[in-house]
Amino acid sequence: MFSPPSPSASHGDVVLQPNYFTSSIYVLALRDDFSALVLHFHEEFDKLQSSASLKPFALFKTVWLQMGWKWLHFKVFDARSRQAFLDVTLRIFLEGTAKTEAPFIRIVALFALYTFFYTQIKETSPPLHSVLNIPVPYDHYSALVTMHDSLTTTQFHVFEPHVRYVLSRLRQDHVFLVLPYSELGSMNPGTLPRELFAEDGLIFHDPTQKRKGRPAKKDKSKQARLALDELEGMLDQATTETRRDVNEAEYRQLKSALMLSPDGMSTEVLEQASGEVLNRLKEAQALADTSKSTNEAHGVFRVKQAMKDDSEKLGLLGFI
Repeated sequence: MFSPPSPSASHGDVVLQPNYFTSSIYVLALRDDFSALVLHFHEEFDKLQSSASLKPFALFKTVWLQMGWKWLHFKVFDARSRQAFLDVTLRIFLEGTAKTEAPFIRIVALFALYTFFYTQIKETSPPLHSVLNIPVPYDHYSALVTMHDSLTTTQFHVFEPHVRYVLSRLRQDHVFLVLPYSELGSMNPGTLPRELFAEDGLIFHDPTQKRKGRPAKKDKSKQARLALDELEGMLDQATTETRRDVNEAEYRQLKSALMLSPDGMSTEVLEQASGEVLNRLKEAQALADTSKSTNEAHGVFRVKQAMKDDSEKLGLLGFI
């Protein structure tokens, strides 16, 4: 006799998925933390800048440990997720070394890149996944390996030997995996963050990129709602344009019928009405004229000109 199946007592482990680390949830938070690291290191450096015993990299390691960056390696242990975690984190540090950044930010980013890479957890049982290379586009790599040449000013001269050593160590260990130029889209993913977090879930940064598999009911309803709204907008626009054309044609037809009718308005009535409108415009202009300008208002001038050039004796009806 076999025992009946029973539910397992051990539950599955909760694992962060790789797309968590390429999403805005992690990328934006890490960028903010890196900015805080730069600010804190800058404050500590200013305090000891005049000291003869200043050691920039030792000071950086102290700040790194004080802010708890040493615990970042324990973020995730699953191999697939850890690969994405290490790649994205190193790439964020690599972004800070770009030639367009300020020299101080480039220095801190290089120190962070070096420290994070060489403090990967390797001698464990079971072993944790680690990376052996840092992908970098060729144009970025060319500017990075010559960073020490730009630290010639008095303010950054103290960093020059440390930057030179860090770069030489990274090149000696063949850490950099040189890729084609950035403009060719050699990095994967192309941009960070790749996924943007919204209240109703993750949305892809690339609008042309679609999820795999069948669309969910929620996506179907959203697409149907958008299509319906677009259709209603097109109908409203068409109705408005048609109504405008019909109203204008109807008005011109009624106007012609009124002027040609034997019982229509006489010329004297039209002239009297036009004169009253002109007088009211002048009164309104006098009340609104606070600059005491001698120039007549544009509206009053147009009415006068229309009455002067009124060959058909239509008065203000000649306007419209």
